Amino acid sequence: MPRWPAWAMLAVCGLCAYPAMTASIPDDPGPEHYEARGNEPGWRLVIHDRTIDYTSRSGGKSIRIDRPDPRPSANGRRYAADRLTVDVAYSRCNDDLSGHGFEHQVLITANGETRRGCGGARRKEWDV
Repeated sequence: MPRWPAWAMLAVCGLCAYPAMTASIPDDPGPEHYEARGNEPGWRLVIHDRTIDYTSRSGGKSIRIDRPDPRPSANGRRYAADRLTVDVAYSRCNDDLSGHGFEHQVLITANGETRRGCGGARRKEWDV
């Protein structure tokens, strides 16, 4: 049996996994209804076809903006506007209070305040 160098084996394994890693990353989400939420302080975000709604439970702050076109980012997509920026990263996220698993990590910057949370589809197999 031939002995393969470690670097060659890693390259082959990486190529085998590449389609599986990229298959779930959409180029453009198109028409959508997307939800994300976070804790400490609590917040909720809903991205609709034409608007983005952000509500913070601390102080009852809310922002509604016209939905900008998403731009690709380093493993996700970004919606950027003057008062609100939303970064969606396509990587596993667990809610810090409940431990529930979701398919995306979400970072919100609203009026200069940054919050972290989870969004996308619920993934029960990722619960902790």
